[in-house]
Amino acid sequence: MSNEVEPTQIKLMYTDSLKDAVKALESAAELGLGIEINSEYHPTPGDGDSQSLWWKIALFDEVPETDPDAED
Repeated sequence: MSNEVEPTQIKLMYTDSLKDAVKALESAAELGLGIEINSEYHPTPGDGDSQSLWWKIALFDEVPETDPDAED
C-alpha cells in the first residue's frame, strides 16, 4: 500500500506569456497551492507551418505531504 498523496486539480490554464507563468508560480506559493508548469508547442493561428510556445499551468488544492516522484 502506498502512502502517496494525490492532490485534486482545481484549475487548468494556458498562457503564451512567461511573465504570467511566473506570476502563477508566485501566487500558488503564497496561497499554499500545488502547481505544475509545462511548456508545449501549439500551431500558430493563421500560419499552418509555425508553432508557438505555450505554458500549461495546473493548480492543485494543496501541496502533497509526500513527493509523488520520490522512490520508496
